[in-house]
Amino acid sequence: MADRFFCDDLTSDKPCLSGTEAHHAVHVLRLKCGQSIQLFDGVGTVAEAVIEDIQRARVIARATATSFIQKDTQNSLTVAAVPPKGDRLKWMVEKLTELGVDTYVPLLTERSVVDPRKSKLDKLATTVTAAMKQSGRRWRMEIGEPQTLPLLLQHCKDSDDTILLAHPGNATEPTEAEAGGRTLLIGPEGGFTESEVQLAADHNARQIAWPDSILRIETAAIAFAARLLR
Repeated sequence: MADRFFCDDLTSDKPCLSGTEAHHAVHVLRLKCGQSIQLFDGVGTVAEAVIEDIQRARVIARATATSFIQKDTQNSLTVAAVPPKGDRLKWMVEKLTELGVDTYVPLLTERSVVDPRKSKLDKLATTVTAAMKQSGRRWRMEIGEPQTLPLLLQHCKDSDDTILLAHPGNATEPTEAEAGGRTLLIGPEGGFTESEVQLAADHNARQIAWPDSILRIETAAIAFAARLLR
């Protein structure tokens, strides 16, 4: 399989790689003119291409075939999870991208201990791109702005999303949900508070839990997302 690269403009028959993508192609992979590559724009288009020219900061290719797949907006999945500590957040975002989650929203709750800075969230875009290269995904997972639980629940209500609250107790096992937008809520270490659980219930959230186990933040996000996206 040809090496994959992100290219935000595939409308031209002479797409170009620049910045880190060009550097990776030339200085890391040491690709040469005449070699085949695959390009994706993160919004559904993939192009098969051949490298035609290598400049100091750009790689110019010639597209030989282009395909587009429309995104399924009727069955979207948003994972709103409290950011775990350290590199666990990066790992979680990588795996959610591979699974095909549509959006990740950093969730702020009463027991949150990590409030991600904008610079840290911006770096996650690089993680998403790398995961798309590896997994062959066409559509980029969006990284949303941090949101408090009350504001997110109100947004879900306004958009008529199905709300799934990962919380042990009066819960069912996660299954494929009915068609429509879905928002999966993953709380912090220690779980949601009683008042937060009640607030979610007031917004018609359905509690789900993993049988016989209390999962860490990133494990819960990945396990539940995989089950819902089957």
